[in-house]
Amino acid sequence: MWRKHPSSPQRRIAFPMPADRPSRAGICRRLAVLLVALCAAGLALLADAHRPARAQNDFFFFLRPPADVGRPARPPRPNQNSGWWPFQPPEAHQPSPPPARRQPPPEPEGVVYNSADAATQGKRQPPSQFVLVIGDRLASQLAQGLADSYVPERARLAIVENTVDESGYLPAPVDWIARAPEAIAAARPAVTVVALGSDDLQPIKDGETIAQPLTERWLELYSRRVDEVLAFLREKTGRVIVVGLAPVANTSLSEDYARLNEVLRARAARAGFPFANVWDGFVDEDGKYLANGPAVDGQRRRLRFNDGVRFTRAGARKLAFFVQKDINRMLEEPGKVQAAPDAAAGDRAISLAGPPASPKAPEAVPVSASARSAARALRDGVAPDPVRGRADDFTWPPPGAVPPAAPESPAR
Repeated sequence: MWRKHPSSPQRRIAFPMPADRPSRAGICRRLAVLLVALCAAGLALLADAHRPARAQNDFFFFLRPPADVGRPARPPRPNQNSGWWPFQPPEAHQPSPPPARRQPPPEPEGVVYNSADAATQGKRQPPSQFVLVIGDRLASQLAQGLADSYVPERARLAIVENTVDESGYLPAPVDWIARAPEAIAAARPAVTVVALGSDDLQPIKDGETIAQPLTERWLELYSRRVDEVLAFLREKTGRVIVVGLAPVANTSLSEDYARLNEVLRARAARAGFPFANVWDGFVDEDGKYLANGPAVDGQRRRLRFNDGVRFTRAGARKLAFFVQKDINRMLEEPGKVQAAPDAAAGDRAISLAGPPASPKAPEAVPVSASARSAARALRDGVAPDPVRGRADDFTWPPPGAVPPAAPESPAR
């Protein structure tokens, strides 16, 4: 556009005028271009979301090779960023799987034999000692527990079993006085373990009457029968261990078993046999029945089956633990076991090694004066006489002290 200069009407000078405002069509074209660019950027971000983490945070995308050119794999660097960009966050770490639950060590599996010949057959180094377990269903599980416990010593010791589930000290249904000789001959035992009594809560015929279980007359007859069985075993084999009954889930039956244990303990002491008390190993701190608890390997295991009577493999090993210490002691002792006196029953001690020798009068031993003085101090509370120079000597002056010099008389 031309304008006329005010000072010279005859000349025309061109002055540039500001550009006109963009039209509506131009604005629409620019918005369309911006919209296309935003769509392209969104598609690029969506494509990056499906790429590895290394490419998602790579701001210098224009330096990346084309998609059809593979990038050489880099070994992972611990405690460092995965990319070369210094501000790139580290790769997301997958959560490590939880550690596997530690399983308790497997229980040893021992072998129970039915005779000493079966235990030695086909072995280069046959065992030289045998333990015979006789009794009821408790004895059968005890035998397996002993076999498992003595697995490290199976080259020296073998467990032989002769059991009948439904049996007891009473003569019916199984008379162990008649059955024991054959079992002892087959086992040749160094130690015999007796576990009976679980099925003995039966009425006993007493002439024309019937004595009911745990009555006064029944306890008298039952004690007499137990004495007969133990006396027979004492005659046939010198080393015998009497095993007590274990608690069961039935509270009333457990109370009856506890009373039977008192009878068995007294009769075993009268015969001079050790009594293995297994009760405390299967009750809790309150004395109640315990189905799960610590085993001999320190692990918490199931000790009893759901019937509340039978023992698991771990429970049988714990049952054997209370018998094993007496077995080890007897195997280390030479000769036969000498009976201990029964202080509760007041019976005379029974010796399996023969009559006891007559006691000899003790020989006189000379006693010194200091020994007599010490005996008086301990027995009568009379302090011994002080000895010159000892700590209890309070005489003055003490020995070895230099007496003070006599004062000099003043000169005249």
